[in-house]
Amino acid sequence: MKPTDSKLTIRSIEAIPVVVPLLHPIKWARGEIKDIDNVIIIVTLSDGTQGIADAPPRPTIYGETQQSITTIVRDHLAPKLKGLDAFDIAGLWAVCDQYAGNPAAKSAIDMALFDAQAKHLGISCAQLLGGTPKILPVNRRLMLGSNKEMLAEAERMIKRYGFRAWKVKCGIDKKRDIELLRALRKLVGDDHEITIDCNQGYSVQDLLETAPYFEEANVALIEEPIPARDGAGKRFCTERTTVPISGDDSCMTPDDVLHELKLGGIRSVVIKCARTGYTRSRQILALAQSYYTPVHNGTQADMQIGCVAAAHFASTYRTPHAHEFSSFIDAKDHVANENPVIKDGLLHLPPGPGIGLTLDPRQMKKYRLDA
Repeated sequence: MKPTDSKLTIRSIEAIPVVVPLLHPIKWARGEIKDIDNVIIIVTLSDGTQGIADAPPRPTIYGETQQSITTIVRDHLAPKLKGLDAFDIAGLWAVCDQYAGNPAAKSAIDMALFDAQAKHLGISCAQLLGGTPKILPVNRRLMLGSNKEMLAEAERMIKRYGFRAWKVKCGIDKKRDIELLRALRKLVGDDHEITIDCNQGYSVQDLLETAPYFEEANVALIEEPIPARDGAGKRFCTERTTVPISGDDSCMTPDDVLHELKLGGIRSVVIKCARTGYTRSRQILALAQSYYTPVHNGTQADMQIGCVAAAHFASTYRTPHAHEFSSFIDAKDHVANENPVIKDGLLHLPPGPGIGLTLDPRQMKKYRLDA
């Protein structure tokens, strides 16, 4: 391990928009992406060490676009962060907090700086964060479609990657949801984890009516089943079902998480490093642990870099649930030098310092928009 150089500073921060094709569109209740139109963040330290991260724009969720992420980083955050001590994370967030919103942009800078720190020290990000890189169980999000199509995809994913955990989009049609979950449970057997994500599509009454069927299907978690701000409704439902309600859209910041935990309506928390970076993800983890509430890592349809970066964070804690690190297999191509591997439903991280990835110059030249 290299000694820490107190004079090590941030030399530059770059924001590079890219467009990488997907194998198929990724759809959810409030949006759809047909290509990976992300922004690659590169933090270069004064010794030349570079850290990378990937900021996914989600305008229907956070209000960020590829253009807004690029602009806030290039024109506002990068100039103010230049020259900052490379280990001054508090100083980084003091600058970021001067600007409202922009969670993905801020989080990507945070994670890229941690990646640069770890590479400078010759250790992994997991080690820098207090863990060790681990082989992690991951689930597969079943794409929205007919029940027949979703079950066929599950069969394909089992044969190719050995998945043993599933995330199912629900919340639009109660009858269809019940039928799909019954069929999926019959297909995969009793030893696979099934979680559902309703994207706030149910009312309290809907959830009370469907909860017994979710219990019958042995559903592990119900993610955001009703409107995110209906804390009283979530507590009312939590007290009437054995399936834990998991907070996602209602848990975007540490303040949000503390509020929801105090209300008592959630019994699990989804951490998404793409919107809270490593720094605020650690704060959320500490809050959840203080309330004896399990967490697991989700993603914003993250690709290669984002999934690997989040998996390093997930290597720092224990959870009974599979993580959501399989979305990178939906991409036709990537911009980093190496792919993580999913085998037998387990994610194997690339070796090496930081997150174990560096950018491939040829791939970046091929897919960047500002060349």
